[in-house]
Amino acid sequence: MKAALLKSYGGIDQFMIGEVPMPKPEAGEVLIKIEASAINPFDLILRQGFMAQYIPLELPAVLGGDAAGTIAALGAGVTGLAVGDRVVGDFLANGNGSHAEYGVLPASSVAKLPANLSFEQGASLVKVGLTGRQTVDILGIKAGDRVLISGALGMVGRAAIQYLQEIGAKPVAGVRSERLEGARLLAGEAIDITEQPAQATFHFAISTAPAVAGILIDHVRDGGQVASIVQVPEGANSDDRVTIHELRHRTDADTMDAVLKAASEGRLIIPIAKTLPLSEIAAAQSAVAGGVQGKVVLKH
Repeated sequence: MKAALLKSYGGIDQFMIGEVPMPKPEAGEVLIKIEASAINPFDLILRQGFMAQYIPLELPAVLGGDAAGTIAALGAGVTGLAVGDRVVGDFLANGNGSHAEYGVLPASSVAKLPANLSFEQGASLVKVGLTGRQTVDILGIKAGDRVLISGALGMVGRAAIQYLQEIGAKPVAGVRSERLEGARLLAGEAIDITEQPAQATFHFAISTAPAVAGILIDHVRDGGQVASIVQVPEGANSDDRVTIHELRHRTDADTMDAVLKAASEGRLIIPIAKTLPLSEIAAAQSAVAGGVQGKVVLKH
């Protein structure tokens, strides 16, 4: 089968389209014929080798964490799914990813794709939707709580804001001054996150933008909580005055079902900025590196 292969750690010139063996599902696994996959910023970090010490890849490797397609085969013991089902899948960062014609993953990492969502939409929702919801859930936010979100017009920020609205909380978008108007359209309330606050007024915050991770904490009152998917700058939380939950998304089929249901009902909208063929994976990663506003999706 064809796959986008990373030959060596480095630049986008290290990608090539090549042939790899067709994977076979073992017990508890499914084989997906992949119709679309999405590029995530973490893919760029993997490609450049910055995670090689922690996630060593056997090269050439297939990157890609999000996928949508149809089930082509079931491993022994899989129930609740059938060949031909339209699904999304959450792939591990192990070098056997979703930028290929077919992929194998545990049945517990798969959710059925609603009929009114395209494969491209499905692929754009997986890690973004999971991460956005999990940042909210880890804070124990309730209806009426006011929550500051940095990087609010990024994809995880958008997912978190729309989930906060869904549960009746009050999101406040933290963005640069030139993006305030767009952020208000999304969240209802927005502030310039780059300005040092006169006093901390938030008990909850979600940190998704590395450049303002330190100043975001300054907006949080003593005893408050921050859910962060980016590295917290050293010294930003002196005396541990706030509780910081550093997290990476975790695969969860129930949460994926909730994300897809919200998208199918129009409560979650993640914009797709570019759709490119799998053969143009280098251009797709370049678009993400350039800060394109929206998801970049590969059609297989």
